[in-house]
Formats: sequence, C-alpha cells, structure tokens
Amino acid sequence: MRDILVALIMFGWMPVALFKPYVGVLLWDWLSHMNPHNYTYGFAQNLGFLNFVAIFTLGGMVLEREKKTLPAHPIVIAIALYFIWTVITTIAAFDPGLSMGKFSHAFKVILFAFVIMLVMQSPNRLKAYLYVLIISMAFISVKGAGSTILSGGGGRVQGAGGMMTDNNQLAVAMAMSFPIALYFYQHPPVKMLRWPALGLALSFAISVVGTQSRGGFAALAAVIFMLILKTKRKFTVLAVMIPIAFAGYYFAPDSWKNRIESSEKTTEDASFRGRVVMWKFSSNLADDNPIEGGGYDVFYVPRAQELYMTPGETARAPHSIYFEVLAEHGYTGLILWLTMLFTGWYSGGTASKRYRQYNETRWLSDLCYACQLSLVGYAAGGLTVNIATFDYFYDLLAIIVICSIIGERLMEKGVTEYTSLTPEEREEAEPKAKKWSPRPAGKQAGSAG
Repeated sequence: MRDILVALIMFGWMPVALFKPYVGVLLWDWLSHMNPHNYTYGFAQNLGFLNFVAIFTLGGMVLEREKKTLPAHPIVIAIALYFIWTVITTIAAFDPGLSMGKFSHAFKVILFAFVIMLVMQSPNRLKAYLYVLIISMAFISVKGAGSTILSGGGGRVQGAGGMMTDNNQLAVAMAMSFPIALYFYQHPPVKMLRWPALGLALSFAISVVGTQSRGGFAALAAVIFMLILKTKRKFTVLAVMIPIAFAGYYFAPDSWKNRIESSEKTTEDASFRGRVVMWKFSSNLADDNPIEGGGYDVFYVPRAQELYMTPGETARAPHSIYFEVLAEHGYTGLILWLTMLFTGWYSGGTASKRYRQYNETRWLSDLCYACQLSLVGYAAGGLTVNIATFDYFYDLLAIIVICSIIGERLMEKGVTEYTSLTPEEREEAEPKAKKWSPRPAGKQAGSAG
C-alpha cells in the first residue's frame, strides 16, 4: 500500500510540473529531504522518482513562457566555478569511470540548486519550498525524537536514506534544521503553529542526541554557540538552554555519554584513528597532486590506496568535508569550495542586516539569519562527516540567493521602516544598501506562484 500511495502521489503530480515547474521543484524538495520512497518495501523503493521529477521539471521550464534569468549573485558565481573545477578533476581523475558515479550525483544536486534559484523567485513559491522542507525534516525529527525518548536514549537513531544515509549525516541535517525551526517560531504560517515550531526545534536537538553522533553534537553545539553570540537576548537563551542541556546530559544513557566523552580520548578510539588514517591519505595524495587531486571517490581506487594509504590500514570514507574535497579536487578545489561556503555565510549575514530595517523584508532577514546559522552547523559537523555533496547545503545557498532577489524587488516597490530598530542596527544595515542587486528576472516579487 505504501508503494502504491507514493507512486500515485508522484505520478499524479509529475505531469503538472510540465505546466507549473515550481510543482516539480516542490516534489524534488519532498523526495530529497523526506525520502518517502525509503519507507516502502516494494517497487517504489528503487523506481528513481528523482530522475522522473527532474525530466518533467526541466521540460516544464523549456515549455513555460515565463522569462527566467539566473542572477549574477556571488553565490551563483562561486557554485559555478566550483562545479567547473569538478568537471576538470573528474576528467583527470585516477579512475574517471569510478568518479562518474559521484559526479553524476553532484551534478544533479548543483543543477537543481540552480533550478530552485530560477523557478522559485517569488515570496509564495519560496514559502512553499520552506514549508515542504520543514515538514519533511519534521517527519524525520519527530520520529527520531520519539524513538530517543521512548528508549531512554538507549537506541541509536539511524539514517533516513538519501542525503542522510547514516546516523552522522542525519545528525548534521537535524542540527542544520534547528535554526529553520526557530525561524518558523518567529514567522509561523498561522499563529497557532508558533509554539509547535519551538517544540519542533527541541525535537531536532533531541534527534541529534539520539543519533549518538559526535559530528552532529559538534554541529548543534556550534549552532547554539553562534545563536547565543549573535542574539540580543543572551540571558533568555541561556536561561532556556542551560537547564535543558543539564537535564539532557543527566538523563542521557551511558552509551551516549561514553561516545561523546570518547572525543577526549581520541588515541584510544578506533573510529577516530581510522579517520586520521584517511586524513593522512588525503594529505599525502594532495601533496603529490596539489592542483587537481584524485577525482571523486579516489579513496576507493586501488592504485591510490597503494601509493598513499598507510601500510596495514583499510580504506574507508574520509569522514570530513575538508579532507574529502582536498583528496578529490586538490588544494585548488578546496579553496574554491571554502570560497563557496564563506560566500554563502557572508551573503546570508549581509542580506540579514540589509533587510532587517524594513517591515516588508523583515521575514527575509530572519530567514537569511537562520540559513547562516545552518551553514555554521554544516561547517562544524563536516569536520568529522563526509558530506561535501550534501543537498541541504546547496538548498541553503539557493534560499539565500532567492531572498536577495525577492528583497531587492520588494525594496524597489517601496518599503516602510521597521521602527523597533536601534540606531546601531540601522547604521550597520545602511552601508550594505547598494552592495548587490539582481538582474531583472521573471515576474515581480508580489506575484503569486
């Protein structure tokens, strides 16, 4: 029944994407985040819905008469440069055939990030995308938090499939979703959902604990630390967070405490030693191939293992974004990837300050701020998790770009000053006013999608 239900939903909506491409983007959003097909047990599990959705959506974009242009935003340029470099490193890879599998996945992720930027350029479409995203992540989070509470933290929450295949990837995704839930607490679709949004934020935190992932714990800690650092209500946040943290640690099972505390005893931790071995492998390979690296999935190429693996050790996943990119794309690729990450973080902060001073764009300011916090979680969690091609990362970058497009259009139409701003906030925001403006694209921001 699950297979039939998922198939009916997908094939029922796919034809609509030929006439309304944003419907295809929402389907992609649902499939890539919630992974409903992974909760089936028959034909739907391996049917390749994402490929069908991509075909219908791209076909709809060709057929649609609405003019679409990709903005010359710094994030767009950074993503494009990084992608072009990965094409070069795949051609020059140790084993181009092996690299093509991961390259194909990365290509789809980046392609749809651009599709999101092109298609979802209106407030209604952006909000719809956010609703689907948070509902998808909430489904996984509530299930994980419920399992954690019912088992007393004894049972480990495992991956949800797709971009969250194992518990470490899932934990980082939950930590990245924490700020998005807080955004919905500030701007709920309806007022009655405000407090449930706060409860959802708590469920994301509980799910991170339930995964027993040290990378996820580091990601959540980084998000909370940055939240405390940047908020004006530091005392309120600390008054809420500290009791929850102490209570959570007190009631957490010994298995979780032992795993987290093992981070302080890394020399005795076999898992960590294995990661260090792969980090050395990445460094050795990059030292010999500093420009182009070894190509996607070079960690599993026998020739590369013979040359750069420590004798007697077994090859495994790199368990770090940074060493993953370093080995696969060299120091050039790492610089381009870090530029992309920093550009996203900086653009989110700049847009947040710029749009904070007006009533009509206040929601965009808070959304950009939430995305900026999520990127901090991604950067921190990625220290020990290999998620360089994480869909969620590129989704956040796309959201920041769309916020900039919508924000500039709203300001062109006329905005009113947000009177609650302090003089310091206003002075900080005003110099950013003419930093960047998008090229005209599509319908005006006020149009419904």
